[in-house]
Amino acid sequence: RTLRASIHHCIGVKGQDAPVLDISDFGLCAIIASVSTGAKKVTSLESSSGTLPILSAKVAQIGNHLPWPRSEFQIIQAQAEHILQGHIAGGAAEIVVCEPYYEMLEGWHLQEAMNYFHLIRSLKKRGVISTSALSVPAHARVMACVIEFDDFSSAYGLVGDRSSENTVAGFRHASVNYYGDRYHTRSTSFPLWQYRYKQLSNGFCVANILYEGAAPTVENVDDSVVLFSEGNAQAVVFWVDYYCRTGANFGIISTATSSHRQLIRKLPKPIAITEEDVKTGSKFCCHASFDDDPHGIEDHSFTFEFFRSGDRKNYATSM
Repeated sequence: RTLRASIHHCIGVKGQDAPVLDISDFGLCAIIASVSTGAKKVTSLESSSGTLPILSAKVAQIGNHLPWPRSEFQIIQAQAEHILQGHIAGGAAEIVVCEPYYEMLEGWHLQEAMNYFHLIRSLKKRGVISTSALSVPAHARVMACVIEFDDFSSAYGLVGDRSSENTVAGFRHASVNYYGDRYHTRSTSFPLWQYRYKQLSNGFCVANILYEGAAPTVENVDDSVVLFSEGNAQAVVFWVDYYCRTGANFGIISTATSSHRQLIRKLPKPIAITEEDVKTGSKFCCHASFDDDPHGIEDHSFTFEFFRSGDRKNYATSM
């Protein structure tokens, strides 16, 4: 419903003859643009190499009878770096849409949000997308929340006793732990609603991803949140809220719901949050840094800090 309302708004601003480009897998937004808003020049870019492009074509052609008379609707199976402006129906896209969904990144919503960002930035540099194009979604917020998560902390931690060899029934697990006890350096994807956990803070924004404009950017937000409940802070959960322009306001599509998976990052060490910490307004801060991963593996990193009654304790980790 939100996607349809936002696409309808953008078509109303740019007109039905404005070229529309869908750069998410399956082409749901492209079909919505053609069927629900009457867009006449629609291109869907399918980057998947599996059966999804064929399924997308069947849904469009057989299920929705596309293309309609006096309209263009095409599905291109290719990587974004391989297409040129001439491949887009009507020329440079004036409206770019994305679910966002990518088959290879399913369940990893932060990576999906950043993948859309990198795609749209690259295609604008090459003139495939107009620098004045409207985007659905227009921007995204990377959100976080501090949680107590005993099951995750114990299952994704050290194996064995606390000796130097980490033995289990006489077998040494030190080598296993050397590689396995690193979940504070990378995130895992979980359907969080299926697990027992305790929320210790409200959600707070750590980054804004701006998809529109001549040069899409990511704004790091050094924000802190007051912890409202005592407990054992063991992890931080991340999700993405997509903001879709529907007129004067924005509709929100959130990956925090039970329909989605969330990213979980274990803290280097658990933090005991006491009743006194709650009363005195102890704070937790997440510093996000995009395009700056010291390990060169991802395009972002996180650093955590905890502020307790004037003392400052730093828990640093990178993604």
